[in-house]
Amino acid sequence: MSHNPEDACVRRFKISPSLLFGGLVLLTGCQPSAEPVLDEVAPLVVTTRIQASDASTWSLTGTWQARHEIPLSFRIGGKVAARLVDAGARVEMGQVLFRLDPRDVSQQRIAAEAQVASARAETQNAERERARLADMLKRKLTSQQEYDRAATSAQSAREQLVAAEAELVQAINATEYAVLKAPASGILLDVTGQQGQVVTAGQSLATLAEKGPLEAEVYVPEDRRAQLPTRAVADPIGGEPQIPVSLREVAGAVDPATRTWRARFTIDPAASDGVQGVALGTTLTLRFKRPAEGPGEGAIRWVPLGAVLERGDGPLVWRLVEGHVEAEAVTLLGIEGEHARIRTRLPVGTQVVALGVDRLQPGQTVRVRP
Repeated sequence: MSHNPEDACVRRFKISPSLLFGGLVLLTGCQPSAEPVLDEVAPLVVTTRIQASDASTWSLTGTWQARHEIPLSFRIGGKVAARLVDAGARVEMGQVLFRLDPRDVSQQRIAAEAQVASARAETQNAERERARLADMLKRKLTSQQEYDRAATSAQSAREQLVAAEAELVQAINATEYAVLKAPASGILLDVTGQQGQVVTAGQSLATLAEKGPLEAEVYVPEDRRAQLPTRAVADPIGGEPQIPVSLREVAGAVDPATRTWRARFTIDPAASDGVQGVALGTTLTLRFKRPAEGPGEGAIRWVPLGAVLERGDGPLVWRLVEGHVEAEAVTLLGIEGEHARIRTRLPVGTQVVALGVDRLQPGQTVRVRP
C-alpha cells in the first residue's frame, strides 16, 4: 500500500465541507520545501605585491633656450616698407631689421617745424610789445592794465613755443621710430612681419634671442613642484658631456592647459663651455636625485594603476589581512604607464588587491584568485 503525503493531507482536512476551501489553501503548505539559500560567496580578487622604487633619480625632458627672448615691434603704426632679415639670422645691436613707410612721419615733422617757427615769431613779437609798454609805463604814457595785458600775452607766447618745440621733438623721434633696429645682439627666432603689412604700435614682428648663456627650460608636473630640487644635471641629446645646472626661477602660476610649471635652470659658469655651438631649442634631459625619505614620511613605492582607489577622501589601497581586506591611505605621487607611484608606510611585498577595488568594503572577506 502506497503512502502519498498529499493523500494523507487531504484525508486530514475532510472534517467538514465548510473547511474544504481552507483545506485547499493549506495544501500549498504541504508541498516539499524549497532549496535552502546559500550564503553570499566571497568575491574573487586579483592581488599583487607592493614593489620598491629602486631608482635614485628622476628626469624631465626640456630644451635649451636663451635667457632673454625679446619681442620686437615698432613704437608707432604704419605700413612696412622693407623687411631686411629672416628667421634664424644672427644680428648685431643696432642693425636695421624693418622700415616703415616714412612719408607720414616726414610730413608730421615738417608740420611740427612750421609750428615751432610760428610760435617763435609770436613769442618775439609779444616780447617786443611787452618791452615797449614797459618803457611807456615808466614815462606814464600807458596804464598798468595795458602793460599787464602785454606781459600776459608774452608769457602765453613763450609757453606755446615750448609746446611746439616738444611736438617737434616727438616728430623727430617718430622718424627714428620708423626704423626698427635690433636692441641687442642675438638670433632671430621667428620673423612674422612682411613687407606691405600695415601694423599698429606694439604689434610683434619678430622675436630676438639675446646673445648670452643658454638656460635649460623644463615643465614641472604638479606632483613634482613641491619637491623640485635646486640642482640638476643636464644631459644634452647627441652624446655631449653632462652639464651641471642650478634652478633660477619657477613660473608663478601653473599653465591652465598642461597643469605644469615652467622652470628655468642656469648653467654653472665652470661648465659654460659645454654648450658652445648648441642650437636654441635643442632637446635635453634634466636628471634629478630623489630626496632622502624622512622618518615617518613613508617610502616611495610602485603598484599597478588598478590597485589605487579614489573615493573623494583621498587615494587608498586594499591590503590583504588573513583573508579579508583593510583600507590603507596612500599619497599618489604620479602615474607612469600602467603603474602608480605612491608614498606609503606599507613595506615592500605587502599583498594588495590589484583589480576590483571599487567593489570592496573594509573588513570584507575575499577569495584570492590563484
